[in-house]
Parts: sequence; C-alpha cells; structure tokens
Amino acid sequence: MMRVPYDHHLEPIDEQLAKLIAERLRISQGTNGYPTKEQFDRWCEEYHVDRHVIASVFAAMNNPRRPPRLPVSPQNLVGIVPVMKKVQSEGIAYQITRMEQYADFSLVYVDIYTDDDAETAELNIQLMLNVEPSEGRQIQFHRSQGHTNQSSLVYMVSPKLPDDLKAFSFRLVPNPMPHHPRPPERILDQTVAFD
Repeated sequence: MMRVPYDHHLEPIDEQLAKLIAERLRISQGTNGYPTKEQFDRWCEEYHVDRHVIASVFAAMNNPRRPPRLPVSPQNLVGIVPVMKKVQSEGIAYQITRMEQYADFSLVYVDIYTDDDAETAELNIQLMLNVEPSEGRQIQFHRSQGHTNQSSLVYMVSPKLPDDLKAFSFRLVPNPMPHHPRPPERILDQTVAFD
C-alpha cells in the first residue's frame, strides 16, 4: 500500500491535538468519561465532523494504554471458573457464565439476550466490563458473536483475576464504541444461470 506523504501544513494543528489529548488524559486520569449524546450531536453539527470520527477519538482516549493481544490457545489454559451470575433489566438478560484462566490474564464470558421478537429487537451493545477493585488491571474487548436479539461477548482482563469470586465484583459500564454506518444495501434477487 502506498503511503501518502505527511502534509507539514498540518503540523501546528496536529501538535495542538496532541497537546489537548495529553491534557485530557492527565485530567481524566484514565476514567471512562464520555460526553453525552446531545454534546456529541451539537459538536458534530457545529464543527461539521462525522459522529464516528469524534466517537473513535473518545474511544481511543478512554483506553490509552491498550495492552498487546495475548496468545489465547487451549495449551495455555490453566483453569475454568464457573461464574453463573445473571441480572435482568428492562427486558434484557445479562449473564456472566465463566472465566477462562490463563497464566497472565482471564477471559470473561458475557451473554446478553432478550426474549423480544428477533425480527424487531436488534441489540447494539456498547458496554465494557469493569472489575472492582481494579488493582491496576487492564480490560479490553476481545471478541463477540451473535445476532439480532442475543450476543456473546468476551473480555480480556490482565493480570488474571483470582479464582475466588468473592474477592471482586463485575459491572458492565457504558462505553460508546464508534459504529460505522452500514453501506447502502444492494438486493440480489435475479436468477443467475451458469451455462
């Protein structure tokens, strides 16, 4: 891929951006502080900036020291701790089923689902796992799968959590992730014959 040369006319602006980001990180001290939807909307309109651009900047600032992806394989697995904690809220079920314990980290499995009709209820999950006490742990989204009214998410916690579930508590906290709009749909519904 060809790299576009840096336009040095942007350097003073980029330096201001770097300075403002550093100042925000210093003041926020790594807390997950997101502006409200109304603030996002106002800034997007006022400055003519796409919402996804602004949201991705805040997402990056709220996870500035993302740890490197650690290798996950059955050979590295040292144990599985059943959790089975479930909460129901506003017709949505949230459950943490288990923790997979590896030498340096834990994978925490979360299922979220609703009994609503799959045709009408699509879940747009913008939640991050939180562990208290945090003890300097890093938490990052690892992977997800699902469809319409159910989803399974996996979060990576490092260093690993203790096997004793009474030593800490789990929470899911708002974490608006930038979602890119879907491209226009193109319906393919004509017969195609391979002669």
